Amino acid sequence: MNHGKEKDSLMPKFPVIDSLRRMRRRPFSSFKAESGTILAIGEAEEIVVTYTSAVDKMKVFSAFIREGLENGDLVDYSYPDEESETVRVRLKKHGVNVEKYERESSLHLGSLTEYYLPNGKFDKNSLIRKGLQDRAEARRKGYKHYRALDDLGDFSFLGGRWQKYIDYWDDPAWENPSSLDLEPEILDYAPFVMELTAFDIESINEAQLDEMLRAFWVGHPSYTVFIDLFEYTDAFSQLLEFHHQQLVGRKFLLEFDPVSDYEKVVDRLAKESIANVEPLFIFTSSKSPVHSYLAKHPTIKFFLTSISTSIPKSTSDNKVLLPATNMPLILDALNEVVENHTNMKVCFVFDILSELLTTTGPQKAFVFLRQTLDMLSSEKITSVFLLNTSAHEPQVVSGIRGLFHNLLVYDKNGLEVVKTS
Repeated sequence: MNHGKEKDSLMPKFPVIDSLRRMRRRPFSSFKAESGTILAIGEAEEIVVTYTSAVDKMKVFSAFIREGLENGDLVDYSYPDEESETVRVRLKKHGVNVEKYERESSLHLGSLTEYYLPNGKFDKNSLIRKGLQDRAEARRKGYKHYRALDDLGDFSFLGGRWQKYIDYWDDPAWENPSSLDLEPEILDYAPFVMELTAFDIESINEAQLDEMLRAFWVGHPSYTVFIDLFEYTDAFSQLLEFHHQQLVGRKFLLEFDPVSDYEKVVDRLAKESIANVEPLFIFTSSKSPVHSYLAKHPTIKFFLTSISTSIPKSTSDNKVLLPATNMPLILDALNEVVENHTNMKVCFVFDILSELLTTTGPQKAFVFLRQTLDMLSSEKITSVFLLNTSAHEPQVVSGIRGLFHNLLVYDKNGLEVVKTS
């Protein structure tokens, strides 16, 4: 449903098409759930998620639901009819207190047929009217947001006629409901709503999938975000010929050529974190290519080194400034994150090694690195340390390499796996 939020409206590439080609060649498995972090979504934003049976969609959906409920939102979740007997069990497995929130009426659960075909008929105008009224009612009751999660499955509830849903989803009445004779306060609901729409691509051919994705895109380029769980689940791991569970807990040194597009490797790691609902924390500088490339990513927490601050200072929900050469304060920030995520799988990227080697000298930087690796020793913590080898003496680089069992190199020729433990 259109929310009118302005963004870059260029037609995106759909990596899900490539995912479909690989789907029957690569083995995948579901991953054990961990309580904790979220699938970030902004106000008035629509996320379109594609998935297959090879990924644990409920880990992502449950995080979206749990975050909303804990934040004071009303959550409305519609799911494929065949999941009616299992959906509550799966939500509980992933940390959602279903009985509590259903009792409080802040969690509404129902099958697709129950919601979209209450009388055996898909009545678009009635559904839009109900959707707008539900949003208005949630706002009147004081909820912070209205979170709508529609898991459309393979569209079997509509006999596979996905175009019918697109017509409903893209109807102008969502933005101009005057034709439905609704009260004025319903008109301005956009910032109040967060929406996640998902569907199963497993049995869809490439041509049809491309048509479907473009249909979701047309009319909504300003605020629609596409997430392909199949592609993202192992976005970084597949470069190493790993699956995600083989990645977790490893500590990598990634040596990079500064003229290469090494920031895209970190982007793949961020995508993998999204699909596996694991938080990512990046220590870098505000002017680094990594920050420039990923700065608008709401799921990443940035710790940005700065010469203009002498104490840690939060500048936004996901950015904290740290004094560039004060290693004890940087370590304190790291330790706080680790202690707050004791029982969770988390990922760190350190893009400040070269900066510290230059500004504080190799000896102090080595001490910092050893302390950092000690803090990150948990098997639940994955970390990637970036190093611009061309900026340092060979003996310094060699000493740093000796601290890692997993070594990667990225240059103009792409990523090379030098060694893994």
